[in-house]
Amino acid sequence: MIADNKLYLGDEDGDVIVMQPGREKKILAENTMDSSVYSTVVTANGVMFIMTRNNLFAIQEGAQLKR
Repeated sequence: MIADNKLYLGDEDGDVIVMQPGREKKILAENTMDSSVYSTVVTANGVMFIMTRNNLFAIQEGAQLKR
């Protein structure tokens, strides 16, 4: 998924890699989700959703952690 000119890729190891789109492989960040990411990262209404095997994460700038 591309958002804010960044490419987001999840993998079976539980990592979400943030890359700059383009011909050269430039990794901007790597985030560990602690469980396999089998779905595509999606955004809606300013919220990024990442689903792992065990959890659904909703990430929004300025949001507070809820458990």
